[in-house]
Amino acid sequence: MEEQARTKVETNSKFPMRIFGTIVSNTFANTGEPNWLDIGNVVAVPPAGLPTGSFTSTLRQTRIGAILDGPELGTMRSSALVAMDFFGGAPNFQTGQVQPLPRLLYAYMRLENPRTAIQVGHDSMILAPRNPTSLTGMAFPILFRAGNLYLRVPQVRVEQTLAAGSLGEVRAVGGILAPVAGDFATTAYLFVPPNLAGERSRWPGVQSRVSWRATPGGPYERPAWEFGASGHYSRERYTTGLSKSWATAFDFDATAGRIGVGGEFFTGLNLDAFGASLAQIAKSHGGFVEARVAAARRLDFNVGGGTDRLFGGVRATAALLRNDSVFGNAIIRLTPEVATSFEYRWLATTPRIGARRENRHYDFTMTYTF
Repeated sequence: MEEQARTKVETNSKFPMRIFGTIVSNTFANTGEPNWLDIGNVVAVPPAGLPTGSFTSTLRQTRIGAILDGPELGTMRSSALVAMDFFGGAPNFQTGQVQPLPRLLYAYMRLENPRTAIQVGHDSMILAPRNPTSLTGMAFPILFRAGNLYLRVPQVRVEQTLAAGSLGEVRAVGGILAPVAGDFATTAYLFVPPNLAGERSRWPGVQSRVSWRATPGGPYERPAWEFGASGHYSRERYTTGLSKSWATAFDFDATAGRIGVGGEFFTGLNLDAFGASLAQIAKSHGGFVEARVAAARRLDFNVGGGTDRLFGGVRATAALLRNDSVFGNAIIRLTPEVATSFEYRWLATTPRIGARRENRHYDFTMTYTF
């Protein structure tokens, strides 16, 4: 046993590998009918004859992964990361809700030096990278479909520091992404991966971002402030013809002492895959803002809100017109490994026909990071 205790994890290539993960327990209650009970992003119509609301607990946001350090290639250091969680759904039988299915989160290879990085794999998209601060939304960030654009997607990207000095540094990121768009239909299951509107366009998505930020103190430290502008363009092919998908976004984040603010704003067309347009093919605009207060060394308070609204002629025919959400949470870090959170979220979905549908979400989260 003493010999096994001294044995370290290693790979076949003998390069260092580090295992990491977070056990995430969510216990929560809803007053309405969100589409996802734990991280709802649209409020559905209550089923006829049944009372609204729910209460349950889940650990499907738990994640595990590995970081691998590889050899140096010239001036570039190589590394890789892979991670998964259990947010992939539930088996279709009676107790499936307590047997969540695994899902790929991240899987990428990276070459980098102090000024340039090249990355290939599955990672968060380049467009609008900011997310609200929350422990309850790890599988998907909160405010998704309520002003927060988000997607993890296969991509090839290049990151470059264009300038650096006493006024901070200017960075540019650009890449091509898998064209994710369209909904599953019966015929989609004949193709693996499915051949939906994005794949049928026969054209990759293109995204880029330019940012100005304070020079961080280290590779894993958050800069004191950052401002970024990003864009997206792709195409989608439906039976009615070829459609465009585009977006422009602005994001910001700043921290001064114990106070911090952040957010993003966007406008675009056919952004349903990225959490805009309320999962519809339409023009929309919106965004979110948040405020953060480090009340004590181990206690943080965060509040914010977001909105996603359709505009243009499609409002006359779309089923849903807007989503609005606000949140507030308190995060207590008991140790560097153990944290707990109390969070409240209000979500309102406004349909074109009928009354606004609301949900109030109360969540108690505990996490253990290793």
